[in-house]
Amino acid sequence: MGRPIPALSSQQEFKAYLEELLRAYDLPRSTSRSELRDLLNAEPARFCAHIGQLAGHLPEEAPVRQFLASLLASYENLPRILADPSAMGLREAVALARWIARSEPLLDSRLARWLLRGLGSHPDPEAADPVRILRILDILGTISESQRTVPTLVQLLRHRHPRVRSKAALLAGRSLKSGQWAQQWLTEADPRVRANIVEALWGIEAPGVVEVFKMALRDPHNRVVGNALVGLYMMGDPTAAELLIEMARHKSPSFRATAAWAMGYLEDSQFLPTLGHMMRDPEPLVRRNVLRALARIKKATNQALGRLPEPSSLEEPQQGGQADPNPAS
Repeated sequence: MGRPIPALSSQQEFKAYLEELLRAYDLPRSTSRSELRDLLNAEPARFCAHIGQLAGHLPEEAPVRQFLASLLASYENLPRILADPSAMGLREAVALARWIARSEPLLDSRLARWLLRGLGSHPDPEAADPVRILRILDILGTISESQRTVPTLVQLLRHRHPRVRSKAALLAGRSLKSGQWAQQWLTEADPRVRANIVEALWGIEAPGVVEVFKMALRDPHNRVVGNALVGLYMMGDPTAAELLIEMARHKSPSFRATAAWAMGYLEDSQFLPTLGHMMRDPEPLVRRNVLRALARIKKATNQALGRLPEPSSLEEPQQGGQADPNPAS
């Protein structure tokens, strides 16, 4: 039996108590093991928020570090804590999950099973919350590309929330690495899903991938076409750069903006003359993406492009709906 948990009203007091338990773990007759378990059960959100920072400073082979990883990996409500934006920031949640996954390689399956609790006729309200779903998907995207999560991701492709659908498409595509699977989603009504299906195949050399990129070039949406051109460029297709330059002259501002984004993403100095001409584009969104592309290429190639104007100096108020400021993401 450990000591009763003291009153820990402030974050500083909680952290100090946690540090005390970690320091005492290896001492003779230490009760830290039971006290750490009790503290996790009593204050799971605060425990997880602080332990990620503290455990990173422990020696790799320290017994307390191994105990903590095992304790958290077996904690039933870990997915709920990782999904909760009030418990910790996304960056901290990702770091904690990555740390736990080193000791628990099936953590991705646990998180995927938790997501399933938000589906069906009687969903868990927390697991059905799009904000929490997206946090778990972000975590899965950093800790796993295993096909173990694909059945859950495919179910989320029919989710009512568009960002959930598109994120699930990206992760499923990255896990499967299949051109044949991707082709069946190129007729999906949601262009975000189509765009992310295409993006998921970037850098993948597998049967059918080139065909997916070429089919996507005929898509009516700028993001899908832009992602297809990036994919073809990354595979060494000599026509990809020419098609991007041609896209920069498209009659649609959204297509021109995506062309500028793609040129910057690829960081190829051959696009500099085209981007220079695009600086005179009448659309603020296009000019903003051009500036970002120029800055990115300048940094990547160490070329002196001169002082670039601030994006705000090139933007003008728009009437009506605001265009997507990141049309190819």
